[in-house]
Parts: sequence; structure tokens; C-alpha cells
Amino acid sequence: MKKTLFVLFVSFMSVSAFSQSLSVGVKAGMNIANQNFSGSGFSLDTKALIGFHAGAYATVMFSENIGIQPEVLYSAQGSKVDFSGSSTSYKFNYINVPVLFRYNVNKLLSFHAGPQIGFLASAKAKDDSGSSDIKSEAKGSDFSLAVGGTIDLPMKLNLTARYAFGLTNINNDGSGTTKNGNFQISVGYKLFGK
Repeated sequence: MKKTLFVLFVSFMSVSAFSQSLSVGVKAGMNIANQNFSGSGFSLDTKALIGFHAGAYATVMFSENIGIQPEVLYSAQGSKVDFSGSSTSYKFNYINVPVLFRYNVNKLLSFHAGPQIGFLASAKAKDDSGSSDIKSEAKGSDFSLAVGGTIDLPMKLNLTARYAFGLTNINNDGSGTTKNGNFQISVGYKLFGK
């Protein structure tokens, strides 16, 4: 994970050297996460799990309208499953690194889309009897496609809505397929830059 983050950092610094403008900020907000469980001949009906995310972002603009937006976010995700009268919460915590293509429609509105890789920090299953560590049953990384939009507000604030579509199976025990899905609403603050 450290090597991947280092490569991303060096790539970001190289790209920003050729940019017209650079801005950096922090953001935090709410996750409405869910997971899709399926296997040979079965699927589970899951419920959304409310979590949060927080981290930092940078915007590198190559022109007035086109740029990229890399981010590093801590993200609490997962799902709830009701089965045989009991409820289990599956809580997965990731360090997500989206690298997004950004298109500014105008000074107020922008859209973004791009790949996101998530590094699993922890995974737990929680029910009425307690909590158990299930990190060994999950893969250490998750690959998603993130799509969303941002509204830039006065006083260096911004609002973002985004959905990350899980593309890879995060199940490590071979019993089926589990894919993440996560809707995010964020409030950001630009620390410096245009």
C-alpha cells in the first residue's frame, strides 16, 4: 500500500508541474453504503449501512474546464443483512484513493468520474452476540468506478455527491461474490488554490 501511495504521489507531483492551476482541500461527509452478495443459486437481500468518510483532495486543472482530482479518503462502508430473525452488520473500513477526470461546466458546477482503488483497513461482522474480525475473509483491495458532481460555494466551501460502483469481488473465501456500492455526500473546504 505504501508503494502504491508513493507512486500516486510522485505521479501527482509530475502532473501538477504542467498544470495551469492547483488547489488542495479537505472534505468529510456521509456514506450510504451497501453490498451485493451472490453465489451459485442464491443472493442475499441487504440493507444500507450509514457510515462516514473524511480525507483530502487536490484539483489539478489543465484548462478552464478540464482537469483531474486525486483524493485520499478514510471510508466506513458495508451492509446489513437480516436472516432468520437476526440482523448482522458487516463493517468494512477502507483507505480509498480515487483519481477522477474533472469537467467544470462553469465556476459553480463540475462533474467527475474515474477509477478508485480501496485498501482494506479493517472488516468486522457485528450481531447481537458481539463483534468478530472477518478481515481474513475479504480481499485487501477493492476497485470501483466513481461518478459524481460538485457545487462550488462561496467562502471556499463545496458540496459533492458521488456514487462508487464496486467492480471487483471482495470475497476472499470462495463462497460467492461480494461487491461494494457507496453513495457519498461531502462538504469540502479549499485550503489553498483557485
